[in-house]
Amino acid sequence: MKRSVAVLAIVSALGLSGCAEKNATSDVAAPQAAHERRGALDVSALRIMEADFQALPSPEALAEVQSIVAVGVVDGWQEGPALASYPNGPLEHRIFLRIKVTQPLKGVKDGKLKNDSLVFVDLYRGAVVRDESKKPEEWLPRKSPENFEKSIPAGTRATVFVNEHIPYEGAVVKPGAALPENAVLTSPPPQGLVFEDQRLVQQNKADGQVIVGGIEPLDVAGTRSGWLEPKNMDELIARLKLHGFSG
Repeated sequence: MKRSVAVLAIVSALGLSGCAEKNATSDVAAPQAAHERRGALDVSALRIMEADFQALPSPEALAEVQSIVAVGVVDGWQEGPALASYPNGPLEHRIFLRIKVTQPLKGVKDGKLKNDSLVFVDLYRGAVVRDESKKPEEWLPRKSPENFEKSIPAGTRATVFVNEHIPYEGAVVKPGAALPENAVLTSPPPQGLVFEDQRLVQQNKADGQVIVGGIEPLDVAGTRSGWLEPKNMDELIARLKLHGFSG
């Protein structure tokens, strides 16, 4: 699986409403599955990257190649570091998704994870707003941690398939909010975040899908892939346990 490629995202301050906003942004939006549009979660906040990767056909296939797999709930969002990734240009801003682990499925035996751990998932924060009155390195992203919190709020059930964080390529210019001393900092692959949408749970009829992909939709591996077989988070957990992932 190849690493996702971030797109330099600059939004004109002149185009922040109506159709002009769509023309001014360089964020790249991935498509939404039909059932996602009926839900309460706004995963579009995460789908702003171009990813060149080989989609794996099932949750267990992804779990096999990631060092940490954990079930939990969203604990919140916090500002990550700002990086000097673009010469003479804006900074690349990161954001951390905090997951309170309730059920570790992989990583405990290796000492990477324990029950009640806080897993911090490092994500790209998205486009910055061009402000000609400031230097490019002072431009800030359109989306704040509060925007992410509104899109995917605390308490949302989640399963994460992640690896230990790799060092940033760009120099850290601003460190962002401090992490706890024993924080588990991680990096996700494009298929590495799955959420359960509470509105879909409440609306669910018969075998309706109530889990959604984060960075990529669940059907990115195809409409007959193993990702579409579990309909809710409990079924996803049961499937992973059936394939030997239990800690």
